[in-house]
This record gives sequence, C-alpha cells and structure tokens, in this order.
Amino acid sequence: MSTRDEVAGVEPAGRPAGRGWAEALGGLAARHARQVGLPLACLALVAFFGASSDVFLNVQNFRNIGLAAAALAAVSFGQTFVILTAGLDLSVGSTVALVSVVAGFAMRRGGIAAGVAAGLCTGVAVGLVNGLVITRLRVVPFIATLAMLSIAAGLALDLSAGVPVTGLPSAFGELAYRLVLGVPVPVWLAFAMLVVSDLLLRYTRRGRHLYAVGGNEEAARLSGIEVDRVKVLAYMYCGFSAAVGSLILTARVASGQPTLGVNLPLESVAAVVLGGVSLFGGRGSALGVAFGVAFVSLLSNGLNLLNVSSYTQMMVIGAALILAVALDHGLARRGAG
Repeated sequence: MSTRDEVAGVEPAGRPAGRGWAEALGGLAARHARQVGLPLACLALVAFFGASSDVFLNVQNFRNIGLAAAALAAVSFGQTFVILTAGLDLSVGSTVALVSVVAGFAMRRGGIAAGVAAGLCTGVAVGLVNGLVITRLRVVPFIATLAMLSIAAGLALDLSAGVPVTGLPSAFGELAYRLVLGVPVPVWLAFAMLVVSDLLLRYTRRGRHLYAVGGNEEAARLSGIEVDRVKVLAYMYCGFSAAVGSLILTARVASGQPTLGVNLPLESVAAVVLGGVSLFGGRGSALGVAFGVAFVSLLSNGLNLLNVSSYTQMMVIGAALILAVALDHGLARRGAG
C-alpha cells in the first residue's frame, strides 16, 4: 500500500476505509454490553419478581437465595478454571454426590474435621483423575468427564447402597443456617471462594497460564508453559470446588446423599457462560461468574415463588444457556474477523 493510500485512509485488499475501526469498536461495544448487561439483568429480575411476589423482597427470602446460590457458586468457580482452558467438567454433579457420601461416612466415625478433610480429598482426587485422563490418555474433556460422571455416580450409590448416610453431628447441619453479621455461613464460604478464585486468576502465574492455554494452546506450549500441568491443576481445583459445594449441600440436608447435585453440571455451565467466560477458552473472570450465579439463583427463586414447575425452570435455564453460547460464538467470530 502506498503512502498516499495510507494518508487517504484506504485499507489493503480493497477493504473500505474505516471498516476495520468500525468492526473493532463494534466488538468492544458488544463485550462491554455483555459485562454491563448481566448486572442490569439481575436488577431487572429483582424488580420484576419484587413486583410479582409479596415475599420476594423479604430479608429471609434473600437469605434463602444466598443459601441456594452458595453451593452453585462454589462449583461454578471451579468450572470456570476448566472452561478457561477450553475444557469442560460434566462430572461435577456426581462428584458432589460422591463427596457427600464419603464425607458423611467419615464424619459419622471421626467427627466434622475428618468428614471435611475426607470430602475435600475426594473432590481433588476426582479432579486429578479427570486431568490425567485428559492429558495423559488424550481423551477429550467431554468424554472423559462424562465417563467420570457415570463412575462417580455409581461409586456413590454403591458405597451408600442407594440410601442416605445419616447420623452426622448436629453441629455440622447447624452450620448451614448459622448467621454471621446477618449472613448465612455458606454465603460467606462462597464469597471466600470468589475471592480466592479471583486472586488466583488475576495475580498468579498459573492464573495467567490458564488464560494463555485457553487462548492458544500451541502458542502457550511454544512459549514454555507446561500445558498438561496447567490443565491437571485446573481440573483438581474444579474437583476441590465441587467438594466445597457438596459440603455446603450436605450440611443443608444434614446427611450424605448419593443423588445430590444432579442439576449442577447444567447450572454451573450456564452460570459460567452467562457470566462471560468463553467456551472457547481464554476469556472471562470470577467476578463475572458471580453475577452469572446470581442471575440463575434469582431466576430460580422467583419462578419458585410464582409456582412455576422445576421442569419449566430447567427449560428456561437451558434456553438462557443457548442464548449465552450463541452470543459467545458471535463475539468469537467478530474477534476472529
């Protein structure tokens, strides 16, 4: 291209002048609209359900929303780490069930500390196996975690003989409803998970590596990043987060449940993608996921108060996930263009 063309603003290959700038500004506007749009959507849900139900804006109802959101938040933050690497963990629901059973047995015999430790170790172990199957055996994440979903679910049912594990210490169940500064303990725990996840992603070397692997795995490998190690650690953190969510749910029901967390794979992926994390990897934040969790939890609670069936709620969440993925795909294509 000649100097005269540059001065005139003509782009190479016959591209109209200014079109590249327009597309770049359009993509930037779309991304910012998505970041701002979700918090506004949450406020819109609060306004709508507040006007539709007399009890939605009660303090106790917001505590209920927080309790329901706490476990989903913990699981979703772990799912975030996996999806940032362009992976996926469909086994989080079965991991929750297995952790609940193992923690229940350990707690019944050795107390709360033993149960918590056993549950967390179980979650990390499941994540480690997922990561090794994906990196060592080169099984795609969808198949690897789908298989683990079946394995963990079967193991939970086998260990418990298909019945709840009862007899847990009463103090453990009370933790789920204890208030600290007017906020339930599980909500504080979910907030701690948010802070830890955000700090890991923003300010650690491994966090930066997650984005690099998800953005361009081959370029990350060529730059010296241990791609397989990054992926294994991501799945281990996802297993740990699922274990935290399981302990929250186990405390709420005061028993080890072999069928706990059935809907968490769909809900966690929905919360993560709605929160702005790209299914293609390399883009997103823990704070955005927190808003995604808030959206799903507000929607579910409001629909419950309006007596909408749980089956219809699943359809609504599924539709929201499709829209979020379509938007993500559109942004990816715009960025590639």
